[in-house]
Amino acid sequence: MRAFAAMLATSIKTYVRNRGAVFFGVAFPLILMGMIGVAFGGRDTIQFTISFVDEGNPQVATPLLTGLRQVPVFRIVEESRASALAQLKEGDRSLVVVIPARGTTLEAFYDSSQEQSSRTALMILERFVAEANLRVSGAPALLRVTSSPIAGERVRFFDFLLPGILAMTIAQTGLLGVAPAIAEMRERLLLKRVMATPVPPLAFLGGLLGRNTLVQFLQGVIILLMGMLVFGAQVHGSLLQMGVLALLGALAFFGIGFAVSSLSRTAETANLFGSVIFFPMMFLSGTFWPREFMPEAIRPLIAYLPLSPLVDAMRGVSALGEPLGQFGGAILYLLGWTAAAFVIAVRRFRWE
Repeated sequence: MRAFAAMLATSIKTYVRNRGAVFFGVAFPLILMGMIGVAFGGRDTIQFTISFVDEGNPQVATPLLTGLRQVPVFRIVEESRASALAQLKEGDRSLVVVIPARGTTLEAFYDSSQEQSSRTALMILERFVAEANLRVSGAPALLRVTSSPIAGERVRFFDFLLPGILAMTIAQTGLLGVAPAIAEMRERLLLKRVMATPVPPLAFLGGLLGRNTLVQFLQGVIILLMGMLVFGAQVHGSLLQMGVLALLGALAFFGIGFAVSSLSRTAETANLFGSVIFFPMMFLSGTFWPREFMPEAIRPLIAYLPLSPLVDAMRGVSALGEPLGQFGGAILYLLGWTAAAFVIAVRRFRWE
């Protein structure tokens, strides 16, 4: 334990003296988050996603659905009433449009906690229906819209962004922090010298992991405080559960970082490999925007990226207040990546 504490203290001092590591580890996520927040933080929703529910009135539903699909600002999702209202309460829908089995009165449900965006979407819907009435009959009374508020959670853009930035930072530390650092130590023969000292090798590696864990904790605290105090982001779920997810993500990406370092001869190669893995994940895994914005053809592949389940779970807990148990599949998938990465690292790791 004494050897581990000594190596941890030495590793922290080395990190603090490396200005580049401090910048990319702490300042870069904050600068990136600030730039995105200034540009988009004032938005209440990302887009108008409309649930369309046909309860058995195709004469009204079919032409209305065809017309709504042509409205550029609407993304239409056909689903059942129960599913649509559940999605609305969670903040995943702007409106729910229900076509009753009889009559021509449409029901439109909106989230009362997202007043500005929901009212805007409702106004566009009512305008569309009014123009459709005039085109069909020349009179404004063929179809009618009745609206009802549904109490839901307010999920602002920065509530959505904050957990994505936290997950991205965890991946960055593993791939662009751990991997090049170990490769550089090997390149400079520092790992070989460790074998000639009384310091146990596991204590040395444990100190390195402990340092990165502490740095990651500091990063998370700073990012959370900036998001909440500067941009008004809210964490609706449990901070303890967020911490558990952060620890699981750190294990997974530290393991991947070790694996990358064991496959790299130089620090430059490790940094290149880490960048090739990290940057596509940063943009594809839903860090800054929903994965639904991506082309449909690549969405199934995106789900297999190790950052995707971490982003989904952290966002579900933080932005939507969902329980950690709901993301059992994501947690198991992360643990699978952790196990696979450490198996590769152990088999390929070299001290010289």
